Amino acid sequence: MEDLATKIIPLVQTLVPGFLTTMIFYWLADVKKPGQFERTVQALISTGLITMLVSGIKPVLFYIGEHHFQLGQWTVQVEGVWGIFLATSLGLLLAFASNHDYLYRFGRWLTLTSRSSYPEWIYAFRKREGKSVVLTLLDGRRLFGYPAVWPTEPKDGHFLITQPSWMNEENEWVDTPGIESYLIANSDVYLVEFLE
Repeated sequence: MEDLATKIIPLVQTLVPGFLTTMIFYWLADVKKPGQFERTVQALISTGLITMLVSGIKPVLFYIGEHHFQLGQWTVQVEGVWGIFLATSLGLLLAFASNHDYLYRFGRWLTLTSRSSYPEWIYAFRKREGKSVVLTLLDGRRLFGYPAVWPTEPKDGHFLITQPSWMNEENEWVDTPGIESYLIANSDVYLVEFLE
């Protein structure tokens, strides 16, 4: 049993950076989480990438130490710290790029894809952030306002509509004095209109 532990612990330490990268990415990115198998494969790929980056950093730091100044000895602990640092940085960078559509925007510019990094539902709201909307509810009522928060999926979640006004049958605003916002369930919404 002791022999098994001595073999498993180094393996887990090797794989931690990749799993840390995928964990940070899926915590922060506005994307649907894939299945456990796919996330494990992504973590293994991230581990390989981070291992290559650490292997590239090592000779650079040795060169700096030989020709300029020395920061310290290269040890297994230093290698582990670099792995965790790169894993965290890579996870944050990928989440940032995903949330701002940088990678897919570049792919669309090269005409490699027509997709965005997040679902069409979120893409529609992100591209019109700060614009007012009219929510048509299932019972026919219409609510005008500014979406401070919108659901991440088209079937679940809630809209937080600020500066709300109801619209009557003549499409006139009916003010709601004293009400700062409404929280509307997405399951009650039939249609979302984006206004200019």
